[in-house]
Amino acid sequence: MKLIIKTAAYLLLLFLYSCSHRFSKKEDHRVVLQVGTYTLLQDEYYYLKEKLKRNHQDSIQLLEEIRDQAYLLAFANEHRYDTINELNKRLDYALKFYIAQVDGYLWNKKVKPKLQLTDSLLQTAYKKSAFLYQIDLIKFSDKDTSTLQKSMFDQNQFNNLKKITSKGQFHQITLTYPFLPYGVFTTQLDQAKINDIIGPFKTDEGVYVMMVKNIVPAPLQPYKDIEQKLRQAITIRMTNKYVYESVKHIQAETKPKFYDQAITDLCRHYDQKEKKWSSKVDSMLLMEYTFHGNTKQFKGKDFKEFIQYQPMFFGSLQNTEDVKKMINTHLISLFLYNEAQKLSPENDSEYLLFKGWLRNRFYINYFREHVILPHIQPQQKAVQSNFKMQNDSLQQQFLIKKEKEEYRKQIERLKTNYKLVVDKMT
Repeated sequence: MKLIIKTAAYLLLLFLYSCSHRFSKKEDHRVVLQVGTYTLLQDEYYYLKEKLKRNHQDSIQLLEEIRDQAYLLAFANEHRYDTINELNKRLDYALKFYIAQVDGYLWNKKVKPKLQLTDSLLQTAYKKSAFLYQIDLIKFSDKDTSTLQKSMFDQNQFNNLKKITSKGQFHQITLTYPFLPYGVFTTQLDQAKINDIIGPFKTDEGVYVMMVKNIVPAPLQPYKDIEQKLRQAITIRMTNKYVYESVKHIQAETKPKFYDQAITDLCRHYDQKEKKWSSKVDSMLLMEYTFHGNTKQFKGKDFKEFIQYQPMFFGSLQNTEDVKKMINTHLISLFLYNEAQKLSPENDSEYLLFKGWLRNRFYINYFREHVILPHIQPQQKAVQSNFKMQNDSLQQQFLIKKEKEEYRKQIERLKTNYKLVVDKMT
């Protein structure tokens, strides 16, 4: 399957409060809810309500869910979920994943303030959008730009190249400002005139060169009618341009060296049916890179760990180029995580609230997987055996029903084990 999207049932991204924070004494006047050793502070309570309210129209049900979760988290405290390696790994990868994302921690702190759209910029963009650019576009199959110098192209050379370019590599397109997606990778179009040659320029999809064949007036709607659409298009261009430039910077800093044959062998050893690799791939050297001035190695065992714990990845585990992109994603996340530490996120109250909320999502899901589901799976097998339940929809309905029943049963059990100390929720 070409596209794999891995989302653990608890794809809720992030990290874990330190053990000292979890068991530290909290001021009583700030405690809104306490069950056993689990305490919910006022700011955590408001944050949690905000997160949950989208799923609850009934405020009473929302508060009941928070109380139920408190019993599960009291269980997690007693059973030291913070020492479980699997959870720590998932949280660690989720933290790096979150920090590396657009609209993630690092983005919102360092990049977003620079991407402000002024009225002047929007008005200029509006005037530019009054023209359509009719363009001949050639995509090179060879991604090596060393042989593609701009000086080798004039109109005649471009037209000669067009004649020998296969149909799949030549396109006639029409663009208007801000020239997405190509405007992300070159600003030459912004001031282009008829017969101008743009490029060659490199994108994340390959190398392109284009020629402006004509520029004609475009139907122009009133500014107020297209302001929002124009704002979105410019934001996309600015965002994608920053991401592209950032990736180039990271590659220049880390100097990754991929071992293509080893990556190909890794792909061949993946068992699609079992969805795993044998231990034979553990020692394969897939990539070397520079980090903090030192040469680091990324091996098969590291990639297996990435696939196991990374909240989301795209591509096929049997495709060399896709796997190479996944490894590069890991490297980018590692670099950006290191950059984020320079901002002292542990001193950011909003970051800590988010981190604590995500940590608890992992704990609750772990309880579900290891306490609730083991009780209902034997029942499911019995029903399938006795009644030959083959319909997937019916099986899913049965599983959901039994899980809800077991959830209530476990909550009632926990209520007898843990004392409700404080409940000031309203």
